[in-house]
Amino acid sequence: MKIIIASAAIILANAAVSCAQAEDLYVGANIGPRADGHVDQRADGVTTRYDAVTHQRRAGMFAGYVLSPVWALETGYQGFGGTTDFPLAGGRMAVGTKLAYLAARGTWRLSDDWSLYGKAGVAQGRLKIDLAGGGVSDARTVHKNGVYLAAGAAWRVTGDVSLQLEFEHTDKIKNEGFSADMEKVSLGVRFGF
Repeated sequence: MKIIIASAAIILANAAVSCAQAEDLYVGANIGPRADGHVDQRADGVTTRYDAVTHQRRAGMFAGYVLSPVWALETGYQGFGGTTDFPLAGGRMAVGTKLAYLAARGTWRLSDDWSLYGKAGVAQGRLKIDLAGGGVSDARTVHKNGVYLAAGAAWRVTGDVSLQLEFEHTDKIKNEGFSADMEKVSLGVRFGF
């Protein structure tokens, strides 16, 4: 039974790829500002604040298929750029975030070169926390599914290349008093075929 399902999936994927026209596909990459933050550690009634010493640079890539002049289907991944590290009393904590999404993209053309767009879909965020030092070692990964929303502006540099400025929002990821904000402002480049 598994072989039949796998074979059917491969045949459908090949049919979809052969039907898709290359000029309807696009790919791109984006980068946002470094992640920042602080950790408050409470011991013996005293709260000590620790600021990040290294910062994750939130970078990602995306790909899409244009359905019409207004609508496209897009998927993306963010998670490149390392971790944000915090020195704690007797150790350190490293925090990294990743995000994958699938969204519908609507575009409103202002002129031949400028457009505004919005995206709505679903996302899965991942928060990885590594704690080491002081005789304690702990690593955990927390997953959170949620709504994905984005809005941005694009400027077409050439027929197939656009620069875009984008704001992305999805749910915060929380774990035992720790919260990771998944919002991001990014600058990206999009290549059409």
